[in-house]
Amino acid sequence: MSAIRMTGYDRALLELRTKSGELAVAVQGLLRRAVEVVRSGSGEPVDWRTADDRVDRLRDAIVERCFTIMSLQQLRTQDLRWILGYQRIAQELERIADYACDLAELSCLHPEGVWPESILAMVRDLLGMFEYLVPVLLGEREIDRDLDEQDDALDRTYNELQQEILAAGRQRPGDGSLAFSLILARTMERMGDHAVNVAEMLVYIKTGQRRLTQRERTPGQSDKGRAGGE
Repeated sequence: MSAIRMTGYDRALLELRTKSGELAVAVQGLLRRAVEVVRSGSGEPVDWRTADDRVDRLRDAIVERCFTIMSLQQLRTQDLRWILGYQRIAQELERIADYACDLAELSCLHPEGVWPESILAMVRDLLGMFEYLVPVLLGEREIDRDLDEQDDALDRTYNELQQEILAAGRQRPGDGSLAFSLILARTMERMGDHAVNVAEMLVYIKTGQRRLTQRERTPGQSDKGRAGGE
């Protein structure tokens, strides 16, 4: 069987997915190192600004490539969806990287590394979201579920922690560790929102919609609506 010949235009489109996968792997690595700092209060020394700059360059390369393709081609609907989707994904991933750096730097201000179990639960949920997203962005699997349930878990934990801290603050108003916990929780809650946006863009690229139908979902997932985080 003869091989399918690809045009330069088709290769340029596929390059967006390849570069997005590369960006996702870089962000996942940054997140894992940040989580190590949260869990241990130390971890391998990292120049977080330099690491974030690398993510920024990867993001910029994708966005610039999108603009180049759109300026040189008369786009089909599917192609436009592909380009706009990966452009948005690049921007969402870059924001997650920013928050990962914030997470590590904030944790370094509390080097004891002793956090409530709720913080560690949020860390696990966040890592789980990326463990699902990265293979999809690398083209190793199809998107078959959204991340609403994981995002709801992050939101729930953040809200519960907020109430716990407010109640405890009345008894221990000068406890700075409570404030650090709340800041970390808020940072991870925002990261979860951006991860959900990545998943929604992957669905958009695949279907033209931002939500999977019940038929397209992994069995057991609910089909509830959600307003995407920005």
